[in-house]
Order: sequence, then structure tokens, then C-alpha cells
Amino acid sequence: MLTTIGRNAIWLGSGEAAVKGGLLAAVALLARGAGPSGVGTFSIALAAALIAVMVLAFGQQEVLIREVARRPAAARSLLAGSEAVLRRAALWLLPAAVLGALAVPDPALRWTLVALVPYAAARTATVVAGAAFKGRDRMDVEPRARGIEVVVAVALIAAGAALAWPVWAAGAAFTAGSALGLVWLSGRRGELGEPAAAAAPSQLAREGLPFMLLAVAGQLLANQDRFLLELSGVARSDIGQWGAAATLAWAAVALPQLVAVAAYPTLSRAAAAGGSRAAYGLACGVGGAVAGLAACAVLRAVAGPLVRVGFGPGFEPAAVLLASLATALPGAFALMMMGAVLAAWREQGRALAVMAGAVALSACLNLLWIP
Repeated sequence: MLTTIGRNAIWLGSGEAAVKGGLLAAVALLARGAGPSGVGTFSIALAAALIAVMVLAFGQQEVLIREVARRPAAARSLLAGSEAVLRRAALWLLPAAVLGALAVPDPALRWTLVALVPYAAARTATVVAGAAFKGRDRMDVEPRARGIEVVVAVALIAAGAALAWPVWAAGAAFTAGSALGLVWLSGRRGELGEPAAAAAPSQLAREGLPFMLLAVAGQLLANQDRFLLELSGVARSDIGQWGAAATLAWAAVALPQLVAVAAYPTLSRAAAAGGSRAAYGLACGVGGAVAGLAACAVLRAVAGPLVRVGFGPGFEPAAVLLASLATALPGAFALMMMGAVLAAWREQGRALAVMAGAVALSACLNLLWIP
């Protein structure tokens, strides 16, 4: 078991390092080309796009990993059923996303949001197809597709920074990268087995709904501060400072995320075999909190140099913000790990209740402190 989890973690770790590193590079390039205001605009738009991905996916990535881990031979059938759920969701949600983006009064934010709508659709398809491979302990496939995405996006954003393209071009760059990554991933579907009749979409949708709500809650926990800052009338340049700090802080959360995903198929099989949820939950929660404390200490120690190297002159205030955000990492790490245990034991509703409470507490504190 530990060998499988370790191998999965190595694949996911290398993939996440490339993806998170690419995102950091993209924001750093944007910081030099568009300044704090441009980073603020892009941070708000990307946060909205990531929430759209969570809604469009409808929890199917978590359902697929768990169910394929239990029934590997049915991977192609389960994936076809999940993709039917995606098509139904996209039929309603994508037009609504475009109309909502067009209603935004600020032109820079409006067109950046519009440019990221197709990105949300392509990334959703990528993570769901990649989940079918993850359920069979093939953790390398999705990170490779995402690697293509960030390489293309960073190259285009670098060109845009040199040529002084508008901020919305960064959104278009991520859209182009995600589309190419999805094309590559589509060519690997045959490795899941022969085509089969789709599993019942309605059952998969019911299973996925709590996961979808949980994923949206997780994104709100990480990104609601940027929306509240915007609604509170905070200057876009100040939001850019916060966005730079948050990009670094939440990049650290990739560590428990990759371990949780690496362990999820194994945890699902342990749950099916009657293993103790309490024992696994305690081990994962304590381990996550300890790792989070270590990450907090490191980020607080290197906040100043990290911000200076990553974002350059003009972003010094982000170092203080980064040190403050780092204090949330022990809790975030523990929640991530324990959530995987609850999902494996089909108790995602309990995980959703905990996450909803965390989002509500965070929102209250933000509303108290922002003014």
C-alpha cells in the first residue's frame, strides 16, 4: 500500500510542481508586464474560472477515482457516464458564465473573464478524464496534460508581457494551453480499455453533487477574499498585492492535495474492505497538521526574499501578507487530508458540513477585517 501511495505521490508531486511553478511564472511575468493592477484583475478572473471548473465538473473527478478504484474494468463505462453529466451541466452553465462575465462593468476584468470561459470548459474535461486514470493508479496522465497547458500558457504570457498585450490575453493563453492539453489526453483514452456503454449519468450526478459543493467551498475558502476585496472597493493594485501573496501561500497546499489524491484510490479500497475510518482519519489529520506547521514556518521565514525574487519591485507589501496567510496552512493541510478519508468512506456530506463552516468563518473574519 505505502509503495503505491509513494509512487503516486511522486508522479503527482512532479506534475503539481510543474503546474504550480508554471502558474507562479505566469503571475510573475504578468506582474512585470501589467503591474499590481493587472495581477489583481487576473487573480479575480482566474479564481472565478476555477470555481466554474468545480461547478462544471459536478464532483465527477472524485466519483470516478473512487468508483474506478473499486471497479477498474468499468473505467471506460464510468468515464462515459461522467462525461454525459458534464455535457448536461455545460449546456446551462457555460452560457450563464458568458452572460455573467459580459455584465461586469470594468472592461479589463470583463474581457479577462470572457477569455477564461473556454478555459474552464477544457480544464473541466481534462480533470474528469484524468480522474479515470487516477482510479487505476495512473497518476501520470493528468499532470502531463496540465504540463502542456502551463508550458503553452507561460510561453504566450511571456510574449504578451514583452509586447504589452492587455491582461485578457493572459486568460486567452491559459485557454489555448488547456485546449492543447485536452487534445493530448484524448489520445490516451484507449488505455482505459475498450469503449463501453455509459454508466447511468443520473446516479453519477447524485454521487457527485456533494463533491461539487465541497470543491466549490474549497475554492471559496481559498479565493473568497479577492471577491470580498473587490466588492469592498479596495484598489485593484492592493488586490494584486494580496493575489501575489495568496498565489504563493496556496501553492503550498498542493502538497497535501497531491498526497490526498495519491492515497485516495488506496483509501477507497480500504473502505470497501471494512477498514477503520477513525484510524485512517486520525493519522491523516495529524500528519497533515504537522506538515502544515512546517510549511508555515518555512514560508514565514522566507516571505521577503520569496516575494522579491518572484514578483520584483513594487510587491514588497505582499511579504507581510504572505506571512499572515501562512498561518492558515496547518488547518488547510489537515482538512485536505481528512477530506480524502471521509470521501473514501462515502461520507462526503460530513466533509461538506465542515468545509461550509470553515467558509462561513472565513467570510465573517474577512468582512470584519477588510473595512
